[in-house]
Amino acid sequence: MASVLPAMRGKFGSTEYYIVTMPAKELTERLVIPRDMEEWNDLSLEERYQREINYGRVKRQIVPYLAQDDDRFFGAFIVTMLHSDDTEFEPMTRIFGEKVPKLYKSAGSAFGFLTLEGTEVLVPLDGQHRLAALDFAITGRDEKNLPIKDLEPNIDIAEDICTVILVKHDPIKSRKIFNKVNRYAKKTSKADDLITADDDAIALIVRESVIGPNNIIPDVLVNAKSNTLTAKASEFTTLTTLYEGTKYLLEDTHGKIKTHILPDKAKMGVMRAEAVEFWEVLCSNIELFKDALFDPNEMGDRRRQEIRADFLIGKPVAQWTLVQAIVQLCEEDEATGHRKSLKEACQLVNRLDWSVSASRWQSVLMNGDKVMFGKSVVNFASQVITYWLGCDLDDLALSELRARYCSQGGKGQLADPIC
Repeated sequence: MASVLPAMRGKFGSTEYYIVTMPAKELTERLVIPRDMEEWNDLSLEERYQREINYGRVKRQIVPYLAQDDDRFFGAFIVTMLHSDDTEFEPMTRIFGEKVPKLYKSAGSAFGFLTLEGTEVLVPLDGQHRLAALDFAITGRDEKNLPIKDLEPNIDIAEDICTVILVKHDPIKSRKIFNKVNRYAKKTSKADDLITADDDAIALIVRESVIGPNNIIPDVLVNAKSNTLTAKASEFTTLTTLYEGTKYLLEDTHGKIKTHILPDKAKMGVMRAEAVEFWEVLCSNIELFKDALFDPNEMGDRRRQEIRADFLIGKPVAQWTLVQAIVQLCEEDEATGHRKSLKEACQLVNRLDWSVSASRWQSVLMNGDKVMFGKSVVNFASQVITYWLGCDLDDLALSELRARYCSQGGKGQLADPIC
């Protein structure tokens, strides 16, 4: 059945396009996912310009945002129109003729009505993940028509008005548009995500309550652009380090935390208080932390550089490792029921030789004069630190720790505990 849509016509390079709007429900019904096209199986690999939909990502990340955030918003969908030879755009100037004031004639030629005959096949060149998310959020069901766990459908989304950029289909041009749009859509870095994320509770807590001129760590001492610090860097730590450390702390108490949905206000308050207390105690009781944070101004930059050069604890990867070790040290001893306080754990940390030249760090956090990196390194090193600081290990756990040490090139025995 034919339909008439208010539209704006434009041209970019050699491509003429039309901008229209559609309710979300209509969009999900009218657009066809490429792989659902009748001719999909007959296309060559070169012609299958669309990637497969990652339905897991759609359900985990995009659908909850749509269903639960009243401030939801999507950018325009880019759609190619197959079988669109009879599609016609009629500008306002043609419709109203001489009635259009001269002042508006130039602009009026860009506005008008687009007639779709009903035989067109509308295929998204950009936006098929968002299209699937709209359908899932409205219906509460996934691509297999099964209910999505822990999702309350939001039928109000059906009336949300979506912007659509329509392009008449040309096989070569459609592939080119798809490839260029997706190739140049650079993925944001993790640091950028942490800076801008407003639905990640951990990122919010770190940005609002741990970092800042009136908080625990001045923002001038936190590198928000990189995961590491150079020898001459003036900062004390990185945003990623504070995030990962806080995440480990809070998940030890609260279990897995979703990073795309904020918890309720009460839980958010509890988590914030726990994080603030943790970082306050660490930064005021670990001697090298206190030293590095003592003067946040330029006069203190030299001292931070010296600490980072001489002591592992001045390096972000070791700080992340240390946080995990302290959390483990403060867990309840199953045999005695005793639980170390944060201050007690910090006192133990101060007794450990953090010098980069200390032999105990070889094949744990150091490989020759190079610092080791990676999450697996952090997990292993944190276990070693808790062992050195008096955490009892059974024979099997200790054997596995020593075997890992040897597999990383460790020579001789793993260093003995200091207490």
